[in-house]
Amino acid sequence: MKADFYTRIIKTEKKFRYVIAANIVSRFGDSIDAIAYSWMVYTLTGSKAWLAVILGINMIPTVLFQPLGGALTEYFNKKKVIVICDFLRGSVVFLTGLFMLLGVLKPWHLIVLTFINSTIEALRIPNGIALLPLILSKDNYKAAISLNQGASRTAELVGMGCAGLIIGSLGIGGALFIDAVTFILSGIFFLFIKVTADNTSVYQLEPDSYFASLKEGIHYFRSNDLAIMICFLCIILNLCTLPIENLQAAYISEYLKLDVFAMSVGSTAVTIGMITGALLLPVIGQKISDKWILLNGGVLIGLLYFAYVLVGFVSWDIGRYISYFAAAFVFGFVNSLFGVTMQVLLMTRVPEELLGRISSIFNALACSSVPVGSFLLAGLSVALSIVQIYLLTGLFTILAFLLIGRLKGIKEIDVRE
Repeated sequence: MKADFYTRIIKTEKKFRYVIAANIVSRFGDSIDAIAYSWMVYTLTGSKAWLAVILGINMIPTVLFQPLGGALTEYFNKKKVIVICDFLRGSVVFLTGLFMLLGVLKPWHLIVLTFINSTIEALRIPNGIALLPLILSKDNYKAAISLNQGASRTAELVGMGCAGLIIGSLGIGGALFIDAVTFILSGIFFLFIKVTADNTSVYQLEPDSYFASLKEGIHYFRSNDLAIMICFLCIILNLCTLPIENLQAAYISEYLKLDVFAMSVGSTAVTIGMITGALLLPVIGQKISDKWILLNGGVLIGLLYFAYVLVGFVSWDIGRYISYFAAAFVFGFVNSLFGVTMQVLLMTRVPEELLGRISSIFNALACSSVPVGSFLLAGLSVALSIVQIYLLTGLFTILAFLLIGRLKGIKEIDVRE
């Protein structure tokens, strides 16, 4: 896929420009928030178990409410729902920052505010996915999604680079205020999108029709072998990547003996890897199959856990920074290939009228392993060291994806488009 093709996407898909702009702004804020929030939880509680608990709480609304929200996409204007959700999420983040600034923030506040924010996000996500077919031509799905991912990750990269300076000068509360503003700006960008094909206004929300719609989505999902298989792959991958994502602050502080700057380095490396993976996927997808990407990507994630452990054996600080950057880059690259491949498979195989419902069911099931795994990880963090957790997870990940490759259902994944 040539760069001029991405240029053509920007020129021809005019409505999609606002989606890209909104995602760039919000991902910039999220990247600052990711570092500030993790460090805030760790400094507030002094416990790596709390890092896992908060992520588990963060995923519960996705599992519980996103399928219900997906069925609602037929009854409400998708753009309006997205705008309202962005404004509400900005308000919740602002409140979190205010509590932090006033010095009254407690761990239980984090649980409540995280749950509320994630519930709002669970309603927004299916509407965001269902909106795309209304403003994009189907032939441009893969390139548009790859471009959007690349642009969003680039914004994250800039945010990671600014995070240390922002947190150092404005504090964690100030960093959260910036994230709140980016949510508001994201909602404003969506206000400029003119959607003419959204026919939700013709439907009346009634219990019978709503549950019939929900049932139809569940039935389609259960009868679609491809959806079930890629959902299973996502469940396993989400479970296997939890220690790297959840325990980053503890890994850096306790094992690498580095400071918060290393979090910025690692997050930046992951983001660069995700940008590279997203932009190269259209080219890579022409040479290797989707099945190869998904299975071997999982095995590589497992091997990376051993690489993360080896980083700690580097005796000098600069060497640890460089080694950590390299491992995190590969982690981001593989995750990006995996994630974008999954999204494209769903968007190209699921009927447009069912996309909101199916994507919400898919996300809920795929994320179901996160709260369970997070709480399990919290317990393991008390009994095991970072090294032991990483080695066990790496071995489990490699074996899991090797065994998945032997399953009959894996053949349902179309190896080439």
